[in-house]
Amino acid sequence: MVHDTLLGGLGGNLITFERVTKEYPDGTKAVDALDLEVPAGKTMVLVGPSGCGKTTSLRMVNRLVEPTSGRILLDGKDVREGNPAHLRRGIGYVIQQTGLFPHRTIEDNIATVPVLNGQPRARARARARELLTLVGLEPSLARRYPHQLSGGQQQRVGVARALAADPPVLLMDEPFSAVDPIVRASLQDQLIALQTELHKTIVLVTHDIEEAIKVGDIVALFRPHGVLAQVGAPERLLGEPADDYVADFVGFDRGIRRLSFFPAENLALTSGPFFGGDATVAQATAGGQPWVLMTGSDGKARGWVSAATLGALPGDTPLAQVPADGFGHTFTAGTDTLRAALDAAVLSPAGEAIAVDGDGRVLGVATFDQLRTAIQAADAADTASAARARAGAGGPPA
Repeated sequence: MVHDTLLGGLGGNLITFERVTKEYPDGTKAVDALDLEVPAGKTMVLVGPSGCGKTTSLRMVNRLVEPTSGRILLDGKDVREGNPAHLRRGIGYVIQQTGLFPHRTIEDNIATVPVLNGQPRARARARARELLTLVGLEPSLARRYPHQLSGGQQQRVGVARALAADPPVLLMDEPFSAVDPIVRASLQDQLIALQTELHKTIVLVTHDIEEAIKVGDIVALFRPHGVLAQVGAPERLLGEPADDYVADFVGFDRGIRRLSFFPAENLALTSGPFFGGDATVAQATAGGQPWVLMTGSDGKARGWVSAATLGALPGDTPLAQVPADGFGHTFTAGTDTLRAALDAAVLSPAGEAIAVDGDGRVLGVATFDQLRTAIQAADAADTASAARARAGAGGPPA
């Protein structure tokens, strides 16, 4: 297999930018003295406004753009030391419009780089069918052509092609921006699942801060003209923006979005009031609560019913005969976040979030007071953790 020695044994790889500058002949600086490190096995998202140099930075890694000065290192080796064509075969690359060859079948599109690297075509095609399953597509699509697939399917094929040679590094240039929001969310979820399994070193470019926060282990926010504004974990940008530029870019609702990083597992729950369909109106109203949650025989939520509605019915009326209002959505106590719990409370007519187990059975409800207490506790713990991290790194105290 043809493989440049620059990419040999990248198991502990870091991508390192050392004072990298890209200046064009007219004097425009797309990237200005960029210093940045991408840890092995992590997803680094480059985000910022149009023209801020994020795509230029990405393309300098695989030498589609050559830097004016500075160095880019892969596992400590300058990318300019090797053959650029061989370098690119060892780095997965996904672009916005997929770049699939229209005259080749899906399996041959995916097999492109392995075949170029000397792998027998039959083995490369077999691997292509395996990768289709990995990215959430049916292997039966292998013999189709790109025009026979939807935009979302084509984008998944593009990811599969980038993974075909099992590269240690994956570059993704706004890979999901050309599809609709629902497909985009699905592709983002797929990428997160793949990264959990594969642990590639990923650099992804986007202009969407929501996407950056969702998929990134680390986010590098660029100012115009290729200058870094802040680099850190998504929760750090949301919780501790470096300046007004960062705060404005991440958005006014950053406090709510930050709750996505706080698990709901320690959220205190109230055990009621909720009743099954075999209970009566009299039993449901005995506690004097303004709202009662009704559950089915399977223990899952049916909906909320108000005390006013129940008060207009005979006391011996079975709850199974009482129509219920909706409940928005539930949250899973063991896996969801405080943001999901807060959203469930906001959408609930009772103003309380319904907590369920992994099978959807009701465990209890959380009031706004319980949510506020949990948020304050999580925020205090996160602030203390950040202060310890700064102290350990020799930074300023909190």
